[in-house]
Amino acid sequence: MSGVHASDWLSFAGSFTFVLALLGLLLYVMKKMQNGSLLGIPQRRIRILESMSLGPRQKVVLLRVKDQDILVGITAQQMTTLASFAITPEELAASTSSIEASRSNPATPLAPLAQRFADLLKSAASGNQKNRDGN
Repeated sequence: MSGVHASDWLSFAGSFTFVLALLGLLLYVMKKMQNGSLLGIPQRRIRILESMSLGPRQKVVLLRVKDQDILVGITAQQMTTLASFAITPEELAASTSSIEASRSNPATPLAPLAQRFADLLKSAASGNQKNRDGN
């Protein structure tokens, strides 16, 4: 009788694990659908470019909306537009090309600063290699 009881617990544990895994998969798919990346829907028209915390409940956010960058101050009580900058066609093209590049190569989604740092390291490494070959 104890053997049947143990198999019931194993069956319960297996079913419970399966339900938890299914729930995790469902949450993952829902998050991807919300971003639009799963369905191939274009990204949103409002993007957060940078955000900086100034205090416990204060921050400054740089947003990109259509062809403008907007600097917004945010507190617990209000949001205030601090400045607005028009985007040049070159900046817009560079932004669009970096988004397309990150979509085509999702294995290395580096932030712009991280990408610059990686490029710097590569150039330094190639400079060291040239010095070794020259000596």
